[in-house]
Amino acid sequence: MADLEALKEEYIDHMMNPRNYGKIEAPDAMGIGKNPFNNEMVEIYLRLDGDLIKEIKFMAIGCMSTIVTGSIFTDMLVGETIQEGEHVAEEFIANLVNAPEEQRACGEMVAKAFLAALVNLDHRRSGKEEDSYTLIISGDCVTDEQK
Repeated sequence: MADLEALKEEYIDHMMNPRNYGKIEAPDAMGIGKNPFNNEMVEIYLRLDGDLIKEIKFMAIGCMSTIVTGSIFTDMLVGETIQEGEHVAEEFIANLVNAPEEQRACGEMVAKAFLAALVNLDHRRSGKEEDSYTLIISGDCVTDEQK
């Protein structure tokens, strides 16, 4: 029960004081996770030192769950390598299977925005001029009851 209370407190803290919210000017990479069903989206900006994530920020057009997820997700990645970040994002998406539909879509949008930033980084490092890269999520955050 104490763990559940701690999780609730952490959720509320990230809701009231989102971490890493904003834009990085002239980022090393930028990715967008987009929901094609309602046009919600998350943008993730990366500033790197080699392969180390020195700074990560996000902006979102979405619900509060998207903001909280973006805050928690980006907080986990500061100081990690891009390889570790990719692993976290892939695990994050895999673990969303049991989440409610709305939370699954919000979480996927955040993780896909990060993975899109990594694709953008690869493109930039190979010489392709590209401002950002977009990945589309597979789910929808509008439940059947809301349709």
